Amino acid sequence: MARGKGGLPFLCPSRAIRLTVADAGLASGLFDCGHMRWLDGENAGLTARIVTSAGPVLTLREPPPFATPAGAPVEITQGCDRRFATCVSRFANAANFRGEPHLPGNDVLVRYGG
Repeated sequence: MARGKGGLPFLCPSRAIRLTVADAGLASGLFDCGHMRWLDGENAGLTARIVTSAGPVLTLREPPPFATPAGAPVEITQGCDRRFATCVSRFANAANFRGEPHLPGNDVLVRYGG
């Protein structure tokens, strides 16, 4: 979980918005599929889904219901794309992964005869 100050959003196509977080040391893609929660102002306590992140620029799925002032404090949470590789590399949590990453796919070698 990281805390930062949000900037003024500007509208993008299809109701998604982008905003810039003041913390400049964020890795690109770190907050994809994550959540952002406003800590102050009219949006305090509300959350928004983060679609993509490119360094300090976050793209939210929908704009917040109320105007967001520049410098409003937010809490951003890393996202999970539900892939085994992400679970291992980012969260070191392979033991608790609840998917089945090692099942064979639609492969010619494992097909039933018929």
